Amino acid sequence: MHWQTLPPETVRGALISDHPHPRPLLRRLTAALLGLGIAGALLGIAGLLALGIGYGLPLLVLSVPFLVALLVPLLQLAVMHPRVTVYENGLWLRPMLGRGIWLPWDNIVRLVDHTLIRRGQPRPRDREHFGQLIIVEEGLPPVFLAVGWMAGLGWRTRAFGISTHSHTDYEALRRALVRGARQQRAR
Repeated sequence: MHWQTLPPETVRGALISDHPHPRPLLRRLTAALLGLGIAGALLGIAGLLALGIGYGLPLLVLSVPFLVALLVPLLQLAVMHPRVTVYENGLWLRPMLGRGIWLPWDNIVRLVDHTLIRRGQPRPRDREHFGQLIIVEEGLPPVFLAVGWMAGLGWRTRAFGISTHSHTDYEALRRALVRGARQQRAR
């Protein structure tokens, strides 16, 4: 059911809340720049391989892993803080790039403190910044491995994040996630 369109109401249940990015124009601009960055890196990889193999220049081929390594943070940013819509039976996630994903409550393993954001209030003019990483057992595409890996959760952990800077009404979203995961474990 994931990677597709939003499932029917009989599967998802009643709408509880929606949590988009607080600044939608900034999110769209970031998504466009991310798309360009990923496309440029992929074109660069293809070009390096074509030139390296075609002209017999092995040093060009040896530089491909470095460009691939630069893709990891771009992919992480593309999926780290998806728009989250909370339903009775699960979540509808819409990453910055890619299709929406249906995630039933029973796929959520646990919530941990967000290790990829600067927590607190670094400057007096800033608002406090808090967040959680949601660790998911199954149901997320492989690109979400970049979030788990970069967050220090291991190579095989798929996760996404929520934070005060990336979601409207963060505290209500955090409570809904805790409540939904807890109710599912109680069943």
